[in-house]
Amino acid sequence: MTELIASPTILVPIDMHGINPAALEIIVGIARQRRCGLLGLILEDLRLQQVADLPFTTEIILGSGRERGLLRDSLAQQYRKVTLDTRRRLTELANRGQVALTFDQAVGPRLLTALARDKQLDIFFPARHRWRVATSAAGPSIARLGIVQSGGEQDMRVLEMSDAFARTGLVREIYIFTDKSIPPEQLRELTVHSTRVCVQPTRVVDSGALTRLIRHSPYDLLILPREGLVDIQPDALDAALDESASEVMLVN
Repeated sequence: MTELIASPTILVPIDMHGINPAALEIIVGIARQRRCGLLGLILEDLRLQQVADLPFTTEIILGSGRERGLLRDSLAQQYRKVTLDTRRRLTELANRGQVALTFDQAVGPRLLTALARDKQLDIFFPARHRWRVATSAAGPSIARLGIVQSGGEQDMRVLEMSDAFARTGLVREIYIFTDKSIPPEQLRELTVHSTRVCVQPTRVVDSGALTRLIRHSPYDLLILPREGLVDIQPDALDAALDESASEVMLVN
């Protein structure tokens, strides 16, 4: 495994929910395209451990419908298996793509722990509902890429990141969610590498609109400026990310 470069770097939180292999291929592909490193942050969520320690905690066995105790050891075994498998897959893909990769560990919930790291990092949040990213014999694809322009300084970086995704050849359609006009030259740049670019005008891009967009996103991947989320309560943002069917990237 190669040594991680200092900057830029994309942070990828890894917890017991795991990551869709197609999503891992996509994030390694964009890291290679942008010539940046990846930081896999392996997370242990104490809230799950606390639930497992409750005397009345049970789980339902899907095959039989019967209940059984949810033991701490069982939860720990599942956590180790999922995180080790994800780490192995990510390492193989990074080595194959010659992408700088390192790992770190932390304890805490996914959103807050990721946001607490270096504020210059871009963050890739894998979807909990993993049927959105399409796969084929030729590899993963992003049928619908959604991007947000919130009117701040990071809008240009969002466009640059979107263009980098488009350059990988994975993106078929790009949808721009904005309450501002987009310069024609920027639209033309995106169109060069994607079959279709569509501007989705909205009256306002505020914390409520962004929360709803994340939760009900119709896109395979959603790219947002991190500064646009500062007014969203962490619990609301965490819940939206957990319910979203999109992979979500926060750009600095």
